[in-house]
Amino acid sequence: MILKKLTLFLIVIINVSFITVSNKNTTEIKIKPSSKLTIKGITNITDFSCKFNSVALKKKTPITYIKKENHTVFENAKLVLENKEFDCGKRIINNDFRDLLKTETYPKITILLKEVKHLNTTNKNTIASVDFLIAGVTKSYDIPITITHDHSVIVDGDIKLNIRDFGLENPKKILGLIKIEDEVTVHFKLDLEVL
Repeated sequence: MILKKLTLFLIVIINVSFITVSNKNTTEIKIKPSSKLTIKGITNITDFSCKFNSVALKKKTPITYIKKENHTVFENAKLVLENKEFDCGKRIINNDFRDLLKTETYPKITILLKEVKHLNTTNKNTIASVDFLIAGVTKSYDIPITITHDHSVIVDGDIKLNIRDFGLENPKKILGLIKIEDEVTVHFKLDLEVL
């Protein structure tokens, strides 16, 4: 009797494990050079805009995901951005931007996609749950995004980040006369090729 119960228990465990594994899908994506990622901020004098060189994202990225009824859960879906690939238009601003991000110690920003939730049947009401790792500090955010399908998949969205949440300090120039606001806006329009 005990042996039968043990055998039945093992069969159930094996079946549950198989179901979990079979729901996982794996694919690769490539971020096309037409993609855009920009960090915008404001000083007490002017606005600034730092654009990421998306040509630097040449590698194919493997992605594992599980599709559920109205959401998709991702495993290890990372976007790694080298700080040096941001261009703010002028060398001095580039240097200040890299100093702000503590680039010597933390040369990269990592964005980890955890989940995408579809709040209705259209792709225009979708939330992406992501972790931002900046200067050694990780913060979680839910970002409203738009997903469109044409010849590729385009993911479009904006998120406001407070630099102080990541332990970053405002660089002040000319005896503190130029001050950067704590909040910056990250805008992205990722053109993805699913391989």
